[in-house]
Amino acid sequence: MLLSRAAQRVELRSARSSPCAVPLRPIHLKNSLRLPNYPHRVSDPPVHQVAPASRCETRHSVKTAAGASDAAPAPPKQGTSTFVQAVFNVVNVMAGVGLLSLPFALKSSGWVGIGLLWLMGIVTNYTGKALVECAAAVVARRKLPAGTVVGYEEIAEESFGKLGRLLVSSIIYVELFGTCCLLFILEGDNMFSLLGKKLAENASQYMFIAAAIMIPTVWLPDLRSLSFLGVFGVTATCTVVASVAYTLLTGNFAPGAPTDVALWGTLPLVFGIMTFCYSGHGVFPAIQASMAEPERFPQVLNVAFLLVAGLCTFIAASGYLMYGKAAADIVIFNLPTFLATICSCLVLINPVAKFALTMEPVAAAATRAAGGASGPLTGLPRLALRTGLAVAILIAARSLPFLAYVMALVGSFMTISVSVTFPALCHLILYKGTLSGGKVAWNYFVAALGIICTCLGTLSSMRSLAAKAASVAAGGA
Repeated sequence: MLLSRAAQRVELRSARSSPCAVPLRPIHLKNSLRLPNYPHRVSDPPVHQVAPASRCETRHSVKTAAGASDAAPAPPKQGTSTFVQAVFNVVNVMAGVGLLSLPFALKSSGWVGIGLLWLMGIVTNYTGKALVECAAAVVARRKLPAGTVVGYEEIAEESFGKLGRLLVSSIIYVELFGTCCLLFILEGDNMFSLLGKKLAENASQYMFIAAAIMIPTVWLPDLRSLSFLGVFGVTATCTVVASVAYTLLTGNFAPGAPTDVALWGTLPLVFGIMTFCYSGHGVFPAIQASMAEPERFPQVLNVAFLLVAGLCTFIAASGYLMYGKAAADIVIFNLPTFLATICSCLVLINPVAKFALTMEPVAAAATRAAGGASGPLTGLPRLALRTGLAVAILIAARSLPFLAYVMALVGSFMTISVSVTFPALCHLILYKGTLSGGKVAWNYFVAALGIICTCLGTLSSMRSLAAKAASVAAGGA
């Protein structure tokens, strides 16, 4: 669960970017990280994952195979997932890497950040339901079979036209690129935490070692071979939570850590991190369609969001209470050495399992674009393009190797857009003339909140990134 939502999905098949539901079952493969569905083979009809791995958690349905945008989805199948299984799948999609940086988020916001965490939970809970309603509206407008699952791109196209589809796709691809950067950064940080200077001088240099392990995974023709590693994501999440709880209950920390009630100047920095914890909206329609009782999905979202909000609140409050202004950007680095080592070892495996899954939609789009009319690239040209893309991600990650700040930027600029702003705007457009005055006002409020948080959060995270980079360059960090 700690990393990329791409692998934390349950399977569904599609003849295009609009997947059709199959029974979901809880499998341990996120957040996530917050991620789109991916094809196991670039040349095959896409087999998508919609529940449990990094975000990553995208979390958003993107087109992964060639085909006209008006191609008809395959006939839907009857769902069989229970209420509890659906809750598990939603929680698995959302509980991603953002969890690790929540104490750092409170360090930047003060205790008022807890209120912001719950506000974003309430808002994203609503937008999740709104997005499912938008998917139903698209099915009705296009006269598709009942139960057909449409992707985020179809909702955007129905709302804003082809330009809207292009915009949403672009934002999702950029988010995935940023999420892949987070995986390199997380791997480098954990390697340095475990090995010190035995193999490299710093975390940034350890990324080269990580790349030697992670980049070859993008050459695999079938990404399902990585799925078995996803169980470590679930194990890592449980271990981190248990370690924080154990440290808090045993008092194995220096008491009296200084904290603040509110830090208004740096509050916008945490907008993206906190929204990152609730992302995964692109797969909600598929999870609903997989249910034996899909009409209960709003209750599924309520329970799942309450669980995630409670988990995030515990990690954030406990970490900030214990470490205050000394909170690291990854909470496990503050834990006692023995517990930190265990957590780091488990988290270390996740980027290896999730990198190829997270990069796959971007790589598939690039191979289609490079192939042109002749079709997606194959053979050595395909391997060269995918390797080049992975190297570009490595270069970007090494240029800004600051996990929490990069997460804040990705979350503010991209995640808030696809998890807050766009669902509210799509709901207004697709249900124009049918919403009550109160719902119209609420949608406008949510959209405005998303735009404001995107602008302020992006500006704050860019400034913080620049300041951090300058500090490191000057030898101050």
